[in-house]
Amino acid sequence: MGTEIFLISTSLFTGGAERQAIWLANALSKSGYKVNLLILKKGDELSHLVNKDINILRFQIYSSASKIFFKYLRLARLALKTILRIRKIINNSNAQNKVIISFMFHSYVFGYLSNILQKNTKLIYSVRSDRLGKRSSKKSLLRHTIFKFISYKADHLVFNSRNGLNQFKKELNKNLNLLFIQNGLLSIEKKEDDIISQKILDFLEDSKYKYAVSARIDPLNNFENLIRAFEKLKNDNVDFKCVIFGRGVEKETIHAKIDELNLGSSIYLIGNVNNAASYYHFFDLLIHPAFHAGFSNSVAEAIQSEINVVIGRIGDTADLFDESGLILKNFDHNAIYESIKYFNRMTLQEKQNNVLLSKTNLINLLDNNEAIKKWKLLIE
Repeated sequence: MGTEIFLISTSLFTGGAERQAIWLANALSKSGYKVNLLILKKGDELSHLVNKDINILRFQIYSSASKIFFKYLRLARLALKTILRIRKIINNSNAQNKVIISFMFHSYVFGYLSNILQKNTKLIYSVRSDRLGKRSSKKSLLRHTIFKFISYKADHLVFNSRNGLNQFKKELNKNLNLLFIQNGLLSIEKKEDDIISQKILDFLEDSKYKYAVSARIDPLNNFENLIRAFEKLKNDNVDFKCVIFGRGVEKETIHAKIDELNLGSSIYLIGNVNNAASYYHFFDLLIHPAFHAGFSNSVAEAIQSEINVVIGRIGDTADLFDESGLILKNFDHNAIYESIKYFNRMTLQEKQNNVLLSKTNLINLLDNNEAIKKWKLLIE
């Protein structure tokens, strides 16, 4: 056999990195490679997007133990078992060349440990942001230290944003092979659930401004400042409604804050929704207040859906837009408030022109044929 791909993804939950991992697996499979998709954690929301020719291997790493000691004991046991299984799977391959591609931090660690002392095996890390963080912090020094150590064994480090590459270049060894390969441009699944659509329409009613947010509800995505910005809009008597697609560790906290500020009639936490982009056509504006990212799938989908976006200077995503008040000056609630107000003041023609420009930039930047060509050059 020629080349076999072992693509490691932390999960198959709905998320930008997970969807890009599936896009790459599908594209490589269509290009004639034998592809295995190795899923570390329990849970599945995206396997229906995976081509049938791809072998999905699930390792079900999880723990429901309430006590910390027993939780981490179980996780350690499952992690060791998973590493041994992955190594055996790779060793049993008859391929002349074997390529491990790891998406997200935990997958980097498993890729590194699975590659030790392997023969004819290439290791590639796909880095999806300008920093490594946990859901409870903007940047994890521990994760950066571990990544710096395990990066020495990687044949290539691939970044989906030039900004991310430049940030990591400052702290990684200069001899490492760092490259930029743009995201794949994901197709929007036109699959609406009639019940969900009706819930959204009932909530939005005839409000003048209709906003959407699609992100995990956690500290990295800056929801606290977003809610405070909405409070200021409400105090200005702005007629708006906002639907938030997503779930996360801060959901209860944000829900309580919405109730505390009497914003329940203006903000709807709809939860995790499959194919959230299918519902973007109900809205005028996507708000993406995150502190950092590489290249946002939700923003790309909003542009394809022909709605405007408020976003900070994160990764390369802001490069899709002309300099305007829609780009956050910083990440505090006043900046978010000012950018939303800027959108509200735009004329219809200005909004249409902005969408047309960002759509042109998106198509020019995310060329799927060019992206997969670059990946194939690394693999061979």
